[in-house]
Amino acid sequence: MTKNKQDGGRSLAPPSGQLPNGPGDTALGDPITLVTAIAGGDDPSVEELVAFRRQPIDLKAAARHAKSLSNEEFRLSLARELGDDKGELACAGLQIMSLSLVALVATWPADDLDQAEAKLALAEQTGALHHPHDKSYALMMDATHARRIRWKRAAFTVPELMLPPASQGPQGDSRGLSTWPLARWDLTAGLPLRGGAPAFAHNQVADWGGFARAAPDLDHSLARARKMFETCDRLIALAQRSPENGRELVVAAEGARIAGYLAAAQAMIWPVHNRTALAIKKEVVALINLRGEIGDPVHMLAAIRHITADAAWIKSLPVDARDRLVFDWSELV
Repeated sequence: MTKNKQDGGRSLAPPSGQLPNGPGDTALGDPITLVTAIAGGDDPSVEELVAFRRQPIDLKAAARHAKSLSNEEFRLSLARELGDDKGELACAGLQIMSLSLVALVATWPADDLDQAEAKLALAEQTGALHHPHDKSYALMMDATHARRIRWKRAAFTVPELMLPPASQGPQGDSRGLSTWPLARWDLTAGLPLRGGAPAFAHNQVADWGGFARAAPDLDHSLARARKMFETCDRLIALAQRSPENGRELVVAAEGARIAGYLAAAQAMIWPVHNRTALAIKKEVVALINLRGEIGDPVHMLAAIRHITADAAWIKSLPVDARDRLVFDWSELV
C-alpha cells in the first residue's frame, strides 16, 4: 500500500463551469469574457460584484489548461507546413486562449491553498523561478531579461504565510517512490509531453482559426477597465465612511478591481495590430502605470506586464510588430 499522498488529493482539480472544459473543447470562448460575465456588464451592482469576487474560480484547472494549450501550440507549430496560413492562425488561437488563462491565474488573488499552488506551479512552468546556476559558470543577465524575470515572479507571487511547510520526503517504510511528488502540485500530471504530434488541434484548425479572428472590441475593453477602476476607488471611499455594509462594499471593490485588470489584460493579449489598436494598448499601459502609483496589488500590476510581453509573440502578428509592442512601463514593478 502506497504512502505517497503528499499532494492531499488536490492533483486533478475538475474544471470550473466558467472555464473552457479542456483540450479538444469545440465551444471556444474567451476565458476572460466567460469569467467576468457574472460581474453584470459595464454598470454592475454591488451584489453582482460581490458574486463575481466570491465565485469559486478553479485556478488549478485554468493553469493546467493554459499549459496544455501552450504545449499543443508548440506541437501544431512543429507539424504545420511552411506557408500554412490556416495552421498559423490556429496556433495564434491556442496562444491567445492560453495567455488569457495565464492572465486569469496571475490576476486572481490567492484565496486558498489550491489557488496558491496553481500560481506557484504555473510560475515554474513559465520560467519565473530561476534555478541556481552551476558554480562553474559566470552569472550573466542583461537588464531586459532581468526585468522580465521580475515581472514573472511578481505576477505569480503568493502570500508566504498561507503556504504550509513543504511536503516531507519519503520515509523508511514509504512506497510509490517512482512517482513521489517533487513539488506541492504537479501542473503537468496527465498532460501529453510537450513535443511530438499534435494531440487535438490538428482536427480543429478551423475552430481555432475562427477563435483567433474573433477579437473583442479593444476600445470597449479599455473603457471597461477604466470604469471598473473608478468603481473600485469609489466603493473603497464609501466603505471608509463606515456604513453598515462596509465589508460588502470592500468585497465589491475587490471584484471591480479584478474585473478592471482582466479587461486590461484582454486588450493587451489580443493581437489586433493597427494604429488604433496600438493607441489603445498604449492607453492601457498609461492606465496600469497610474494604478501602480495608486498602490494596487503588485501581482496584478505585474500580471499585465507579463502577459503583454508574451502576447508580442502570438503568431498571427506581422513579423515587424514586436518592435512596436514595447511599452513604457513604470519601474514601480
